[in-house]
Amino acid sequence: MNKKQKRNENVVKYTNIFIIDFKLYNVKIDQKDQIILTLLEQNSRASIQLLSKATGMPASTVHHRVKKLEKEGVIKKYTIELDEDKVGRGFTVYMMVTGRSDNYLGEDFFRKSEVAEVSAITGNFDLLIKLQFSDMEHFDKFLMKFRERYGSNIDRTVSMVRIAKLK
Repeated sequence: MNKKQKRNENVVKYTNIFIIDFKLYNVKIDQKDQIILTLLEQNSRASIQLLSKATGMPASTVHHRVKKLEKEGVIKKYTIELDEDKVGRGFTVYMMVTGRSDNYLGEDFFRKSEVAEVSAITGNFDLLIKLQFSDMEHFDKFLMKFRERYGSNIDRTVSMVRIAKLK
């Protein structure tokens, strides 16, 4: 069996997301790891003792598994979920953008506080940008500055205002 056949065999072997033991970028995540990750996604402050009780595994085993997941980069950071309305970011806009060059927005754009997320996408646009504002007026000001600063580098934008967060 040559390298290409072996690689294809691994791709087929690991494509079902419901399998108990799968490999992703050379990191093995078994069912027990998946349970720990699911619990931490629900509550990133969950203690090792709580995770141990919920999984039925000894605390030392849970601790070892969490440390392994952190070391392998599966767990990147522990974070919180804010109530966007209460912190003045309840007005969410999704903007799809197509540009004229590879780096048409520049590093400064990614550091703006209103920019919550930027994803490269397929289709008729290059980027999907999640923006958060306090209100429509804040968005209008941002959009004017955006057009002024990046307009010559942008081919097309489409903005969509989120009317409800369903999940």
